[in-house]
Amino acid sequence: MPRRRAVVLVTEGAAPELLDRWGPEHLPAFARLRTEGAWGAMHSEQVPYEPPGLISAFTGYGPAEHGVFSYWDAHSPDYEPAVLDSSSPRRPLLWRRPELADLRTAVVNVFGTHPVRPLNGTCVAYPMRRTLHACHPRDLPVRLGRKGIRPAHDVNIWFTGQDRREFTGKVLDADRSRADAALHLFDGGQGERPDLLVLNLTAIDRLSHVYWQELEPGSPVPEEDQAVRRAYRLADDVLGGFLDRADEHTEVLAFSEIGFGPLRAYCSVNEVLAAAGLLTHGPDGRPDWSATEAFEAVQGTQGVNLNTAGRYKHGTVEPHRREAVADRVREALLAHINPLTGAPLFADVLRREDVHRGPAADRAPDLILVPHDWRYLPLGDTHWSAQVHRTLQSGWHRRESYWGGLGGSFGTGTAATGRPLDVAPTLLRMLGRDPLPDLPGRALEAV
Repeated sequence: MPRRRAVVLVTEGAAPELLDRWGPEHLPAFARLRTEGAWGAMHSEQVPYEPPGLISAFTGYGPAEHGVFSYWDAHSPDYEPAVLDSSSPRRPLLWRRPELADLRTAVVNVFGTHPVRPLNGTCVAYPMRRTLHACHPRDLPVRLGRKGIRPAHDVNIWFTGQDRREFTGKVLDADRSRADAALHLFDGGQGERPDLLVLNLTAIDRLSHVYWQELEPGSPVPEEDQAVRRAYRLADDVLGGFLDRADEHTEVLAFSEIGFGPLRAYCSVNEVLAAAGLLTHGPDGRPDWSATEAFEAVQGTQGVNLNTAGRYKHGTVEPHRREAVADRVREALLAHINPLTGAPLFADVLRREDVHRGPAADRAPDLILVPHDWRYLPLGDTHWSAQVHRTLQSGWHRRESYWGGLGGSFGTGTAATGRPLDVAPTLLRMLGRDPLPDLPGRALEAV
């Protein structure tokens, strides 16, 4: 009997309302997935961000177990954001588990795969720094290049205010090149055909950050030329290619670990903390760590850290004072009024232990901020935010997205809301493998 095969397409940042807005006429593959397969909502982690969502999806565990809450360590002892990599998760990616050693896998552009490590199959990794070595086998770029396929990495494409068409073109070309590589690998172009193929498309996310304003009422940009719409059209085309390859032995799962929505402004939490006497700025504008009790964590975590003695190089908060300082931080943040709206900036400020419970919960920020209005969000660590030109963005993540599956194991029709950690048990079922009893999620299917 032929081996079962599974395709997983991540359309990072896809917003359900935009899938509905453009519908079957412009997104026929998404419409086909919805009508011929199972379709449901995907609800992200407490803080919608790519790294925790993707690692949850492909380990089958939540952030409190795998320990990834951002692209960067939320608690670098010297306060400098440290980039996480393939050694950071405390749980293995599904295809690295010994129970699946025989699984032939092709992985393209998934965070947490660089530095690349050997696996039973092929990998075009997701590097967080420029490198010539981001593939397995190491000569894979040369072999793909002979077929005219040259996958690009996101780390080479940063928005710094450059020409719109130039930036949009590079982002779309990068997704297309990665899709070409994935389709080529899936079809056995580099030897044996993989049992499992995972492709992560990032153009929807990248362009939604920068050009969300083109989608709003009164936009001067014609709909057919809107950058975000072009990214959805590309994702739909790639999805269509995989749906055409589905058969009685091959199933397809598409999802996004995050949704998207409008952004009006990032608000500096450090300024609020400074006004409350909890943070002191140094001459360079960054916190004077020797006179600071609390500070904003790295971007994407929506968190605040206490400058705890013993954890940080210049920690000022002794362990016996942590609760008292945390109470002062909560009081200051909950009382702060957003001057741009006249409403509170935060709906709640949660202690880490109230959100994350598990062996890796200590890697989360000490306090987690719940926005009152998701159009006004925490800025994140000021140094790194400036490096990535974060204040140029007009869109940011939301917790609500989608998932859709085509194949006999999914059934057809409306499905229950899923979570990222449900993806791993779903893959096992798609592949005809026995469930792994330690995974806490449930396989996605129609209800």
